[in-house]
Amino acid sequence: MSDITKEIEAQLKDNHIILYMKGTPEIPQCGFSAQVVDILSQYGKPYAYVNILEHPEIRQTLKVISDWPTFPQLYVDG
Repeated sequence: MSDITKEIEAQLKDNHIILYMKGTPEIPQCGFSAQVVDILSQYGKPYAYVNILEHPEIRQTLKVISDWPTFPQLYVDG
């Protein structure tokens, strides 16, 4: 298991809700990421996020782990 895979698994385990997105909640870099941030904001629940544009190794590995090629990807309880 690679270090990046271990890092992703730790992120999923340590965060009830985590959003892998393009950009940040304050400055989303794509429309779909902005939509997810808007929806999460409406619920007022805290969530973690990872800007996949700053972490290309997480971006590539998560595509394989999730078997889903696009972002954003939202995880609740792993």
